[in-house]
Amino acid sequence: MKPVVKIITCPKCGEKQNFTMYPSINASSDPGLAEKYLEGTLTTLTCEECGFSGVVEYPMLYHDLDKKFSVFFAPDSSDREAKLPNVLPAHLLPEMRLRLVHNADDLREKIFIFRDLLDDRIVETVKDSILREMDARHEEKMPDALYYAQDMFGCEGRSLIFVPRKGTEYLEPIKIPFETYEKIKMLMHGIWERAVEGYTVVDKLWVQSAAKKEQT
Repeated sequence: MKPVVKIITCPKCGEKQNFTMYPSINASSDPGLAEKYLEGTLTTLTCEECGFSGVVEYPMLYHDLDKKFSVFFAPDSSDREAKLPNVLPAHLLPEMRLRLVHNADDLREKIFIFRDLLDDRIVETVKDSILREMDARHEEKMPDALYYAQDMFGCEGRSLIFVPRKGTEYLEPIKIPFETYEKIKMLMHGIWERAVEGYTVVDKLWVQSAAKKEQT
């Protein structure tokens, strides 16, 4: 899908100017464009009149055929499933991981997870475990959300990095041994065998629902 130019009104001074939107990004064919999105340059509007800078959010389909995933960003929706016209090669569909998200942090997280060849369902379980431990310790700054950021190979071994967010503030990153991910993968293997149908929100609620089905 080609870029679309729309007129955006500055919320501060009311000046109107053109803004280029990208309804679809193919990271496989245009990795440079994908990186610009992750950097925030594709979604940032800077007013030519007053200099105000803000983020413009709009529906976007981000897919990576090499890493075999496709994520639909629907910022104005709360649906947990979405039906979209298929734009992916038919021979890849059985292997593609299709996801639905409603905020930009979730989209970036899914991209980082799948680029690092991890399973987002397991990552969601790891995040829930971290938050439970933090709550049990009565952390002074208990985050509202936790986002996967990086798969890191350090001198102490392989680790997964998560960034907590409280309100609009991002807190100090948390490092978790990769063994934690592997243990959860083994302990709950039945859940990961369940297929995710179509563009679906995969979060803590999805994991909880899958776990209940596994127990019945």
